[in-house]
Amino acid sequence: MLRKLILGASALAIAPLAANAQEVMAPEADISTKAATAIIDATQVETRDEAKLYAESEFLQADQNDDGKLDQAEFVAYAAARAPLNDPALSIPDEVVETEQATPPATASAEASVEEAATAEEQFAEISKGDEEISHDELVEARVAQFDEADQNKDEALDESERMKFAALTKLKAPESIL
Repeated sequence: MLRKLILGASALAIAPLAANAQEVMAPEADISTKAATAIIDATQVETRDEAKLYAESEFLQADQNDDGKLDQAEFVAYAAARAPLNDPALSIPDEVVETEQATPPATASAEASVEEAATAEEQFAEISKGDEEISHDELVEARVAQFDEADQNKDEALDESERMKFAALTKLKAPESIL
């Protein structure tokens, strides 16, 4: 808990500096302060607002041509780039990571979710609702719905097991072509 408070306070202190540096370095880039403090790990999402920030971060990373929408190629490329983060078998070996961080808190449920994860193509079809592109709002709406599904006790906050469920629901399985 103390670690989360320290990390949160650090992020809040750094966010204005990062936003200001971004403006100085690339004034034409339209990156919000929210993007600078966005959550990029689904297991850290605890509130509906954090689920929205997570979706915003995903959208900004995936929209390679900055046209304000994701086509299937962008979404699949994003999934391929995220594959090492989503698949424990492709991530950093345990001996490189400190021992207390090497073992995920819910290994069994994480392994079970590997089989249940939809492919990037399947998630694209579901989120885009058949119109061959995903808008920012559609991705946010999908992640909020997944937050609601993970929030089993409906208390508007995700505990550890609910965070693991949210991560499993939002997990993008790498396209078959790169496996």
